[in-house]
Amino acid sequence: MDSTVAQVEVLGRRLHEVRGGSGRPLLYLHSAMGEAMWLPYMDEIAADRELHVPAHPGFLGSQGIDEIRDIEDLVYHYLAYMDGLGWKAVDVVGISLGGWIAAEIAARYPERISKLMLVSSVGIWINEHPIADLFALDSRFPERFRELLFHDTNCPAAQMIGSPGVELPDEMLINMMNAFAATAKVGWNPLLHDPRLEKMLPRVTAPTLCLWADHDRVVPPVYGEKFAKLIPGARLQIVHECGHLIPFEKPEAFVRAVREFFC
Repeated sequence: MDSTVAQVEVLGRRLHEVRGGSGRPLLYLHSAMGEAMWLPYMDEIAADRELHVPAHPGFLGSQGIDEIRDIEDLVYHYLAYMDGLGWKAVDVVGISLGGWIAAEIAARYPERISKLMLVSSVGIWINEHPIADLFALDSRFPERFRELLFHDTNCPAAQMIGSPGVELPDEMLINMMNAFAATAKVGWNPLLHDPRLEKMLPRVTAPTLCLWADHDRVVPPVYGEKFAKLIPGARLQIVHECGHLIPFEKPEAFVRAVREFFC
């Protein structure tokens, strides 16, 4: 499927965005991996939707990270982005970091989200099951990163991350470092959550699906259970034999869930 890369202006900042397909718009808010590019599974999602995949400030050339202090600033950033596209409300799928942003928008401004899909989302905290600290990885970074993010460390997506004998392109390494820095700007302290969000989640009015992996070592499935409990009418769906990055490790299951929920 044809897709286009555009430079969109949001609050005077240049924003990198890729979009494709036609039909009702669907906003994809990416994870800290920075997958704001047209990936194969997006073809199927965009078969009957106009899919918009903007890069958060600090990712893939999107400007404005210097003006982002916390998650609330990202909420205002995306409200301005939605206003620029003329969307009073839109369907949103958010992955991990992107799910956190989506949940914050849906809780603070319920009228702006029509339907909400949270995939392995950070944003809340459970003392007994802390979110993995991705900022504290040791010298075994590539190997440990794969172990945290994937259930099957031999799957094609996992093998792209520092597998033995494979050197990552400089551009990819730079993008990964920038992604970590941009994520740390909003998720360093407190670690990948907003202490205010839990109490705001009952404000969400959008029909909500929480999609989680049974072997998520970053954000365990108990977080999906808690999101589904706190958001009125939300339901939890589990993807089996999968780790944190569902769209990468189990793209077929991810696409099926998206198409069924947003049909």
